[in-house]
Amino acid sequence: MTGALLLELLVKSGGVAAAGLALSAFLGRRPAAERALVLRIAVCLLIALPVFLWIGPSLPLAWLTPPSVEPASAASWSVSLQPMADASVAGQLPAGAPSALLIALAYAAGLLAVGARFLVGLWTLRRWTSQGRTVSAPAWTTPLRRLDADGRTRLIASAHVKTPLSWGLPPGVILIGEDCVSRAAAAEAVLAHELAHIRRGDWIFALLSRLALALFWFNPLVWLLHHSLSARTEEAADALAVAGMDRRLYARVLVDLASTAPFSSTGAALGIAGSHASLAKRISRIMTSPRKTPSRPLTLALSVGALLAVATPLAAIELIPRAAEAAAESVAWTPPAPPVPPAPPAAPERPAQPAKSVQTTSSLIVENGRTIHLDMLEDGERRDIEAARAEARLAADAARRDAQVARREAEAAARSSRDAIERVTRDAAAAAASARVAADAAREHARVAMIDARASMLRGADDMDQGAETMRANALRLRDPARRAEVIAENRARGNEVTHAQLIELSRTLPQQADDMVRSAQRMREQARSL
Repeated sequence: MTGALLLELLVKSGGVAAAGLALSAFLGRRPAAERALVLRIAVCLLIALPVFLWIGPSLPLAWLTPPSVEPASAASWSVSLQPMADASVAGQLPAGAPSALLIALAYAAGLLAVGARFLVGLWTLRRWTSQGRTVSAPAWTTPLRRLDADGRTRLIASAHVKTPLSWGLPPGVILIGEDCVSRAAAAEAVLAHELAHIRRGDWIFALLSRLALALFWFNPLVWLLHHSLSARTEEAADALAVAGMDRRLYARVLVDLASTAPFSSTGAALGIAGSHASLAKRISRIMTSPRKTPSRPLTLALSVGALLAVATPLAAIELIPRAAEAAAESVAWTPPAPPVPPAPPAAPERPAQPAKSVQTTSSLIVENGRTIHLDMLEDGERRDIEAARAEARLAADAARRDAQVARREAEAAARSSRDAIERVTRDAAAAAASARVAADAAREHARVAMIDARASMLRGADDMDQGAETMRANALRLRDPARRAEVIAENRARGNEVTHAQLIELSRTLPQQADDMVRSAQRMREQARSL
């Protein structure tokens, strides 16, 4: 791999990732599932980029400063081109530039580092799944049978799992911790979220996103695209989960999971807890988003089309040194041919004979400026002239009749148009009246929905305050050495290693997270009052 190829990959992958992020931000008020779809397409385009570079067409684009080329002298028409010593057409790398081998080794090291983390996480998930036990508690199996119509998704409990996870191709596997089995109140929310991931095929695209990250690990925009897709995926699963359950209960489960278990990710699974930094935003979106958002397929199609319109020509661009292009043009230049002598002027044309103009009256004919009376013509010529006059009169009569017919048809068409306009006007008035009735009903529905949303937001803010108090209480308990010893013993019994330092650090961060949640609750109340 050369530096030029690495630069080309950086530019093209950055363009595709930036286009995906920009279009996802443009759809900011749309459902998270639509924004995640745009980011998924951007990830697929990134993966297809190396294949397109290999087999696709190319659009050469010069990117280096051209050398100065002396214009050829046009004093004579013979040119002698002599080879130049020490001339080089290809651009040279500056001294001290890294070799292709070093660049290839650095790229391979980054690719292996990112890929190895995912493979280790996948191996860990397989080990947890094989060593875990199938959950048989009715508090979990009953909602699982209700939410999973096929009944093929496996629910496994493992002592190594800290937060609920899901992974694998459909029907997939859901992993929960042994301590989570006893939380019957959280069963429906956890299962609804993880089954939403499985139904949407989120794990497949998480794998593809990791592959794109491994291929373009050197591009920070690709990392940003990966994290944005992860966040939108969790929000889309939240929206699908709360569509069939109480959103307040769902938000309370999120807060409880975040306050009792530190966030950890294998890099190869999807979990309900997510990061603590995104928790407040997720809860705010859950409590404020409407249950049903009108579908706008045209907006989504235009966004996807814009992404493809940006990515396709960007992938075809091939960066080439402009110096080589300019040198090739200077070698292949040929002097212009001598001017062709002007052609002699063309011979003047003979003047055309003036056409005979015949003007007929009742008694004379004008021919070539000479007046001839009818009486001076022979009988045959006079009969021809009279016949021509008769034909002209017949043609004029026919034209008048045709004009009358056309006028009658035009009047009939005008009457028909007026009738059609009147019908359209009546139909439009009726449609406008129906639209006004529908608009009044929609306004009333919106008013009722706004009242419900205000009440839901206020209840959600209260739940967030309660969650913050729970987090502060847990932080206070963790400051007690005896309580920390109990937590360490409980985790050691489940096969987890937790230290006093980790629990002390958790006791310090939980109040900060509680403060953030209280501020989010206050903002939610302000938004509710502004509705």
